[in-house]
Amino acid sequence: MIVDANDFNVEILGKSNNLCYNDEELKQIIQDNPAGQSNQLTPIVLIRKM
Repeated sequence: MIVDANDFNVEILGKSNNLCYNDEELKQIIQDNPAGQSNQLTPIVLIRKM
């Protein structure tokens, strides 16, 4: 999944067809800005099942 996510919004830019989550579920996973980025950082975040 490739997203533009920050403290204000989450926009899914692309994703694999093999994901078992819909767009709203994916947005909820990263809604709380887990990487803590603001407007000047470009982190890479790995999301996986534990």
